[in-house]
Amino acid sequence: MGLKLKHVDYFNNSILLKRAFILFYLFIFPAMIRAQSAIFPKINPAEITIVRDSFGIPHIFAKTDAEVAYGLAWANAEDAFFETQNLVYVGKGMMGRKKGIEGAKADYFIHAIAARRLVEEHFEKDLSPEFKKYMDGYVQGVNAYAASHPKEVKLPKAFPATSKDIITSFVVTMSFLNKAQNAVADAVDGKYDTVTINMPDEPRLPVGSNAFALNSTKTIDGKTYLCTNPHMGLSGPLSFYEAHLHSDEGLNIEGALFQGLSSVNMGANENLAWGMTWNHFDRLDVYKLKMSETKKLMYEMDGKYYALEKRPVWLKVGLGKHHRIVLPVKQMTFWSEYGCTVKSKKSNNYYAIRFPGNQTIKAAEQFYKMNKARNYSEFMDALRIHSVILFNIVYADKDDNIFYLEHGTLPNRDTSFNWKGLMAGNTSKTLWTSLIPIDSMPHTINPACGYVFNTNNTPFNCSGKDCSQEYTYYPKRLVDDLPGNNNRSSRFTELISMKDKFSMQDLEKIKFDVTLSHKGGFGESVESIFHLDANKYPDLKEPIEILSSWNRTCEIHEYAPTILGLMLTEIFTHRGLDDAYFIKGFNIKEDEWISTMRNACDSLKKYFGTVKVEWGTIHRSICGDKNLPLRGFADMLSPSYPVQNKNAFTFSPKYADTYMLFASFGKEGLEKLSALQPLGNSLNPASKHHNDQMELFSRQELRPLSLKKEDVMKKAESVYHPK
Repeated sequence: MGLKLKHVDYFNNSILLKRAFILFYLFIFPAMIRAQSAIFPKINPAEITIVRDSFGIPHIFAKTDAEVAYGLAWANAEDAFFETQNLVYVGKGMMGRKKGIEGAKADYFIHAIAARRLVEEHFEKDLSPEFKKYMDGYVQGVNAYAASHPKEVKLPKAFPATSKDIITSFVVTMSFLNKAQNAVADAVDGKYDTVTINMPDEPRLPVGSNAFALNSTKTIDGKTYLCTNPHMGLSGPLSFYEAHLHSDEGLNIEGALFQGLSSVNMGANENLAWGMTWNHFDRLDVYKLKMSETKKLMYEMDGKYYALEKRPVWLKVGLGKHHRIVLPVKQMTFWSEYGCTVKSKKSNNYYAIRFPGNQTIKAAEQFYKMNKARNYSEFMDALRIHSVILFNIVYADKDDNIFYLEHGTLPNRDTSFNWKGLMAGNTSKTLWTSLIPIDSMPHTINPACGYVFNTNNTPFNCSGKDCSQEYTYYPKRLVDDLPGNNNRSSRFTELISMKDKFSMQDLEKIKFDVTLSHKGGFGESVESIFHLDANKYPDLKEPIEILSSWNRTCEIHEYAPTILGLMLTEIFTHRGLDDAYFIKGFNIKEDEWISTMRNACDSLKKYFGTVKVEWGTIHRSICGDKNLPLRGFADMLSPSYPVQNKNAFTFSPKYADTYMLFASFGKEGLEKLSALQPLGNSLNPASKHHNDQMELFSRQELRPLSLKKEDVMKKAESVYHPK
């Protein structure tokens, strides 16, 4: 963002300062943490029990929700404290100290969207006392771990953390999911000076999810099923951490959460379960302000002029190997009636970025209320908090309710405007001030066909064709912006149509399916590959015959996925295609298919001496000391989006299956629960739980789970208190 380094604070590397630094880490810093904890109701860690099962999943038991939150913070820190710390740095605006200039850009963004100011203004009045107590427990756990492990703390000045720090990080996360950081950066970098687009035109990451729910009319045993299966990164802040939270105050849930967050994001309790999938509707608008030609920092709206509010910030930029040299850099942001406003560094243009993510601080509490919900009504009340920025909901409960909801915060805009372009910032008519209500978003509740699903496809294909679906208030212009059907939705529709009723084992097979559908944008785009004339290309007779006889299943012993995978890698790279094209489809002429096939075969012959190379030979799951063949393919129900490994002609997924949970409910509540991760639950490479689920994943073998303490204790590998 054009940061200019103006001043240097030199670091004196003397022996005396080194000794003082060590003294601070060992004695003073832990004392500071203990002192800060005293301002909260004191939690006794001896009252919290963490039970680790044989796969390192923490089952946390305590009397109160706040104590459980303490235990979750501690357990997650044991497995990925560096991710928890990053959230604290975000909340305190200290990313520049930690990561230098790139981190300072994040601090600039956090200041520009007024994340911390929003929290300071709304923390006391907007959050319930119950939830604030829960967050107090969580930050006590974070601070206690930091005090007990000072050598792991990268920035001592960031601690002790506060509830406001964590809530601020939630606001930033919601804004990040809004892609607001890209819009702010593009505005500052002057990209809107020459283009008229609204959202930044960037490749879409191949992240997504599957979620399915079947009620008793669709299941053999008359139970109600749910499967949630996010597809995200295998490491980093958007990877998943699994935990079981159990208190005597009614919290009892197993599921997955993004690293460092304070509640389960998707999972199952004794009464209900839900999955979440990514959705794509437009939540953000960029406005070009009409500035006065004579009055400095004045902009016009509805014929009147208003002053831009100046909001300066001193960014602290860490330099050097350990970022111990700190450079203060002054930058300026602004605030208008539209909200966050920045100036282009290439012109005198000012742009405002408006989105729902920085207008509420309740996202963390919404997740907490979803965790605590005991029935459909309470779960819907939690959703109506309406602060989680996106994610479709697929739901099931013990009362045999199932539903799909296109969930999230969508601005209630004036439909007379074309909102795809850069918006005029001189009229209140473009200043939306409310959201489309949750109950008015596309949804289907208890459809007659007995199932709902979503695979990041259109919300208007979420159940059977003959089932009534409710779209009570959803402007048609928004429909045009939504995605169509992908391979996963096409394949699920094929599989769910094969039988009248399904067992849980049948649903598991559907989730692990790795077959390419003939339908959908992707399937139709590659269909011509399987009908090439081998006589026309005698030098490619063998690979053409392999592809033409292929059953479209991407198992490890198949040859065709290897050839097709290499061909698509070249085409997607050459054309700059991204995940969106698995829905949109793409048009490749025969000569380009042939060219990429020759290149693929040349590579296979170079490295293996033959074109008959099994998919599992080059498609590998690699983590630590384990290296296993991997099934699946891009946009399969069991997907893998691989990239080439360094120094080897093998490919491993950067995005893929990241968590699977299956729940079955009877009339009395949860009856069966199982889960699986592709690698392990710990991000610590030194932990045996970093990769201990890889063999299970290769066999599609789930881990059975229980929410009952007595069952958990029977399988305990370790039992301890967080201290």
